[in-house]
Amino acid sequence: MWKNQKLILLIPLFLLSGCLNLNFGKNYSNQNQQKPPLEVIEKWLGAPLPTNYSDLNYEIISDTPDPQVRIAVNVPKEYFQTLINQKNLVKYDEFKNKLPYDLKPREWQESNQTKDFIKKPLPSTTIWITKNEFYPKYLWYQQQRLYLVYVSR
Repeated sequence: MWKNQKLILLIPLFLLSGCLNLNFGKNYSNQNQQKPPLEVIEKWLGAPLPTNYSDLNYEIISDTPDPQVRIAVNVPKEYFQTLINQKNLVKYDEFKNKLPYDLKPREWQESNQTKDFIKKPLPSTTIWITKNEFYPKYLWYQQQRLYLVYVSR
């Protein structure tokens, strides 16, 4: 009898410890010089970076079930247009009222901190989102810079 009770207590303990030791992914931040393989950046963008990209900034937190990604990179406008067409992105303003967890990028507060490399979209900037994901990726292009923000909650 006591043996069975021990076994019943040990099973949840093993399950709990297994869940706590899960490794969902790696974290990368250019602030800490943690450089990811380009494939990681390209996976989040949805396409290989062009050879003439520059000034790549990123923060990828993926060691949790709720990843957060912020990427900013200088790319040609044609690259961004290709992303829009290939990934079937839709205009944020047309879908924002249907989003259950909207990040509302136009309402963000401007940050004067140098570590904050994501710039708030200008009122005239078109924001694009992925429509086939529960938590959409937000992308916009302004002043020759592509921005991507993704947060799952």
